[in-house]
Amino acid sequence: MMRNIAWILALILFTPTLLFSQEEQEKDFYVTKGKGFEFHFFDDSYLLQVDFRGQFRASFTDFEKFPDPNEDFPESGTTLAINRARIKIGGHVFKPYYTFYFEQDLVGGNLLDFRVQLEKLPYLKLRVGQWKVRYTRERVISSGKQQGLDRSILNRVFTVDRQQGVSLYGNIDAGSAANFSYWASALTGTGRGGSTVDGNNLMYMLRLQWNPNGEVLGWSGSDLENHDRFISSIALAGVTNQSRYTSFSTSGGGQLFGFEEGVTDQYKVDQLLFETAFKWRGWSWHQEFHFKRIDDRVNLEETTLIGNFFQLGYFPSHALSNFPQKMELFGRYAVYDPNDVLKDDLNSEYTLGLNWFFKGHKNKLTLEYSYLEFDQFVPEFESGHRVRLQWDVSIF
Repeated sequence: MMRNIAWILALILFTPTLLFSQEEQEKDFYVTKGKGFEFHFFDDSYLLQVDFRGQFRASFTDFEKFPDPNEDFPESGTTLAINRARIKIGGHVFKPYYTFYFEQDLVGGNLLDFRVQLEKLPYLKLRVGQWKVRYTRERVISSGKQQGLDRSILNRVFTVDRQQGVSLYGNIDAGSAANFSYWASALTGTGRGGSTVDGNNLMYMLRLQWNPNGEVLGWSGSDLENHDRFISSIALAGVTNQSRYTSFSTSGGGQLFGFEEGVTDQYKVDQLLFETAFKWRGWSWHQEFHFKRIDDRVNLEETTLIGNFFQLGYFPSHALSNFPQKMELFGRYAVYDPNDVLKDDLNSEYTLGLNWFFKGHKNKLTLEYSYLEFDQFVPEFESGHRVRLQWDVSIF
């Protein structure tokens, strides 16, 4: 990990020297602040953006340890931790539409994102590399731009997370009520770092998003922009994959609780998503309905999982003038059924929280209370309370 960090720092410090002569640097090089530090070269023909972000978290829970090694369900007790530390590097080369993005996890040492894009035409763009697949809004939104302190309990069960592959995407603007975005991807289907297809089957993903107000809703939580005009999105998406995995996370491919370690092409997984979101005058809404079918081709068993969550946020200062303008209140309800054939096995989350934005998502404090109930895992794990406090800050 330290070797990777050293290479990254060397790239940041010495790129101007390596690419340009001293005379050219003095004439055509300058630095601004935008998405982190921004290094501009040759009349903005080249742009290098660098940012660091960290999350510092305190957590208290009062339930027993979850029986599955899954970071989404922490041990009981009090913890203090650096939850995330990331370096992000992006920009463009030659032209503004030849873009790139790189993200490194400084805690786990993992290469998270490394992608290049051709984005000259708004209706037809190309992406190659590794990134978070544009399947669910909840997963695509950066951990630094979420409304809640973390994603819902549905995320690990239904996300396809980071994959390597190629994608075509774009926005078709045929008028205010006929604005559509799309993403079509062919992927290795073996998770972060998975450059080899498992067997002979690629993962295929298609997302269609209707933007009925003629504007694309950005990938971030909370209505920090205070939209005077109602802006919303309605999306349908689907994924199909056959591999040895039933789930994906930052760690790569893995297994959901109750599924054995797979062999090549053991699990045929098909997923569907219906999603809605809006922002308006301090209000923000986010909802996702998930369907997932896992066909175990070795044990000849089929499992269907269904989940849904609702999340609502509001800045009370819009209605109460004496309420702090930097404070947002939010709530979330999430539930999923890990097997539609079994009864009394629902897993649920009830969350209430508040955000204090010192400088938007770049510097914010989040306090969150959750009541979690996991009937699937009785008697080992049934229910409990969780209180967490987190400071999320980007250095630049």
